Amino acid sequence: MTAPESFSNQTPDVARAGDCEDNLDVLPHTQETEAAEPQLKVETGGEWQRLSIISILYFTIRNFSASAQVLIYTIPALAISFNIWDNLLSPEVLIGAGILFLSTSSSGLISFLMYKFRVHNQHVEIHHGVFQRRYTNLPLWRIQNVKIERPFYYRPFGYALVVLDTAGSGKEEAKIVAVPEVYAEALKKQVLYEKAHHDVGDKDELSSEDFCDGELADGQSSSSRTQSSGARAQYNSSTSEEVLNRRSVKDIIIHGITNNRVWIILGAAAPFYDDVFGVVSEWLADKGLQLNQLVGEQTVAWWQFGLYAFVILMMLMALVALLSVGGALFTFYGYTLSRTGDRYIRRSGLLNKLEVSMRASRIQMITAKQDWLDKILKRVNLYFEQNSTAGQQMQELMSPNKLIVPSVTENEAFNLSQEVMPGCDLRGQPYQVISKRFISFWLLAAWAVPSAIFFTVGAVTSHVDIMLGALAVFLALAMLLTLRWWRWGIAYDNKYVYIRRGRIGVDYQCFEPYKVQQVIIKQSVFMKRNKLATIKFVLASGAVTVPFLPEEYVEKLADSVLFEVESTRRSWM
Repeated sequence: MTAPESFSNQTPDVARAGDCEDNLDVLPHTQETEAAEPQLKVETGGEWQRLSIISILYFTIRNFSASAQVLIYTIPALAISFNIWDNLLSPEVLIGAGILFLSTSSSGLISFLMYKFRVHNQHVEIHHGVFQRRYTNLPLWRIQNVKIERPFYYRPFGYALVVLDTAGSGKEEAKIVAVPEVYAEALKKQVLYEKAHHDVGDKDELSSEDFCDGELADGQSSSSRTQSSGARAQYNSSTSEEVLNRRSVKDIIIHGITNNRVWIILGAAAPFYDDVFGVVSEWLADKGLQLNQLVGEQTVAWWQFGLYAFVILMMLMALVALLSVGGALFTFYGYTLSRTGDRYIRRSGLLNKLEVSMRASRIQMITAKQDWLDKILKRVNLYFEQNSTAGQQMQELMSPNKLIVPSVTENEAFNLSQEVMPGCDLRGQPYQVISKRFISFWLLAAWAVPSAIFFTVGAVTSHVDIMLGALAVFLALAMLLTLRWWRWGIAYDNKYVYIRRGRIGVDYQCFEPYKVQQVIIKQSVFMKRNKLATIKFVLASGAVTVPFLPEEYVEKLADSVLFEVESTRRSWM
């Protein structure tokens, strides 16, 4: 095998698809197909290609990110076990940090040297991995999605990252890490073209099975013409793009305020709070302000101390909100939701331009979420969910299995839901509310005994505060369960199944019955005696459960959904 050629020194050959028939299986070359076929040759030949040298930066950053994700979980544990703050500048810590930095940096170079790829005979082949070598072979017509990402360190040099997804995969199958943007776009067009050609060919084979033996020979020429015209139409529709929704900076700021996730970071930093408080106290002491004097009863009145505490709390909340807004701007800046053919594409990002897309037929469920602050501002977070892989954990915003439209208005959410699932009306359904026995069951089965124990302990020891605390917790739980019962319901309009749930906020879900994989009905002894049942729908995107419904309603709904699955036999892949 010859040494791989460097891709950074090559440019894609410009050629008509008819000129590269030795490498690509294309449609018959006519004046009509010239406009429809991709204009750039994406075949690299039999020689393996190296990435551009800038990919070393990508591998290094990726390895640093992986190390940081591990450290997020290990550092708090180490901080609790050892006083790391005091030993932060010790030789041992510095040597360990240096070794970690050098090993992670050198791993980027090694990953670059161990990576090679080629596009040959309508297949994308990739060799990669350091300790565990992997070989990936993807036929172009099997690739369901091509995403082009442009990290900020690629954009000045005109390079892009190509992500290839295949049908039925819950994770990204392959990445071509650093190729010229023009080649990335050409590869994407070629994949869409081959996919359209293959899909139309499959449909033509199915329709040809209906011909009798005498008619098959006469129908082959017309079938070929139909296949060519069908592939051209499908390819042209897949390359024309329509923007459905944009998010302004104002909308993104609202999303950052209403969907605050900074508390997760603050929780991870909990082991360092004492050290940070000590540093702040020393800094204030240098400025002449002693905290122990400030909180002394003889120095400051109680209302003044309360005012100080309130101001500090507001400042901290404002800082947390600013961090959340900054994260939202970093992720969603320049957000657009587009449709091209049967595919929806989300593009966004301040520094790194990210892209997530999915086919309309593979969307399993629409989810509309409204927290309490979203309800006040009349905003909705809309999710389009497709198949997921068990055990896979991925960030919600970057996951290829979820497409989020952040903080849209209620009218925009309704229109987008109608776009994806025509006739879908999340709010206008007569929902069947679950039974009130849901409240009594959980209060008696889960919370009555612990509350009674704490209340009894308080009464025996004459601690009124324990008694009042147990009673307050029990009443709070009863209120939350009441709110959950009030929100939880299900509806079916002979076209879609709708589910509503929540406590203070409210979430709506909608899915098509024919995409259901399993329907499970559960009944406990308590539920059977009261003619109640729980129904569970299993889809490729996950399971949805609605408890404590009337038994007759559950049986009728299950029969309707299963009849829809058996009678339609529609494919959603």
